[in-house]
Amino acid sequence: MGEDVFSADVGRIRQWQKLMGDITDITDNVVRDFESEVRACLDWVGQDDSMAKELRPRDQKEREGATKTGTSLMEAIGGITTALNVNGNVIHGAQDDAYDAIKKKSGKH
Repeated sequence: MGEDVFSADVGRIRQWQKLMGDITDITDNVVRDFESEVRACLDWVGQDDSMAKELRPRDQKEREGATKTGTSLMEAIGGITTALNVNGNVIHGAQDDAYDAIKKKSGKH
């Protein structure tokens, strides 16, 4: 494991938080774009012929699966973003508390 596995650098944690937030937004846009583009080609398998009867259910299942996967990915990255925010807040709070304790102990105000 490299030395960047854990960091108490709140600035770096905030950078990662922003990056994960941006990736969440990108993923959300990809899912929305996919759903929009899918609507444009819903009839490619036909309507009521034998090919349509065979392929339409499979096509619908695959499209729903792709949307569900994209949404799950977006939610997972969103969870990472939230965890980074909480982690950054905890570390920042601990650093502030330590700084305040040092100031009090040293008698400086």
